[in-house]
Amino acid sequence: MSRESEQQDQLIHGGKTMGLWGHLDELRSRLVKSLFSILILFVLSLAFSTKILSVLKKPLEEALPKGVNALHFTGPMDVFMVNIKVAFLMAVVFGAPIWLYQFWKFIEPALYPRERKYIIPFIAATIGCFLVGVAFCYFLMIPAALQYLVGIGLEVASPIITITDYMSLVTVMVIGFGLVFETPVILILLAMLDIVSAETLASQRRIIFVGILIAAAILTPPDPISMLGMAIPCYLMFELSLLIIRFIKRGRQDSSKHEHAK
Repeated sequence: MSRESEQQDQLIHGGKTMGLWGHLDELRSRLVKSLFSILILFVLSLAFSTKILSVLKKPLEEALPKGVNALHFTGPMDVFMVNIKVAFLMAVVFGAPIWLYQFWKFIEPALYPRERKYIIPFIAATIGCFLVGVAFCYFLMIPAALQYLVGIGLEVASPIITITDYMSLVTVMVIGFGLVFETPVILILLAMLDIVSAETLASQRRIIFVGILIAAAILTPPDPISMLGMAIPCYLMFELSLLIIRFIKRGRQDSSKHEHAK
C-alpha cells in the first residue's frame, strides 16, 4: 500500500485512529507544551538577563579598541527591552530540546511503523544540529563579522554601537544559524515522507545554491564573511543530506526486495 493511500485510510497515533479534529487537537497540545516551556525558561532567563548580556557582548568588546565602551543606549526603555530580548533568545535556545521534541512527536504518526524506530535518532540529531549552529554562530561567525565590520568602521569614524542594534543582530544571527543547521534533518524528513527525492534535489542544485546565498544575505550582516560563513556550511549540509537520502533509499529497496522474496 502506498503512503498516500495509507494516510487516506487512517492516521494512527498511539494505536488509535485520528481524524482531522484529533490531529488539530494534537497540534494544539504540542504547541501549548512548547510555548509553556519557553515561557518558564523566559522568566528564569529574565532574572539573569544582565549577566547573560555581559557574556553576549564579549565578541563586540574584543572587536573594539581597548578603552572604548562596547554598548550605548539612547532611550530610557532600551536596556529594559534588550533584557526582554535576551531572555527570549535564551528561552528559545535552551528550550530547543523541549520544543524540538514536541515537533517530532507530532510528526511521528506520519511515518511508517518501520520508520518510527528512527524517531529518537531524529530528535537527537535535530537538537544537536540546532545547538551546533548556535555555538558555531556565537564562537566563530559573530566574532569574525564584528572584527571585519568594526575594522572597516574604525577607518572612517568612532564607534557608537547601541545596545538595541547589537542585540537585534545577535538574535537574528543566532536563531538563523540554529535553523539553517537543521537543513539535513528537514531534507531527510521530507525524503522519508516521499515529498522530495535525492534525484529531484540534485537536479535543482543551482537553484538551491542561489536560494542559500539569498537566505544567508538576509540572515547575516551585510558582509561577505558572515554570508559565506552561513552559505558554505549550509550547502555542505545539503550535499550530506543527498548522500544520506540515497543511503535510506537503497535500504528501502533492499528491504522491499527481501519482503518480496519471502
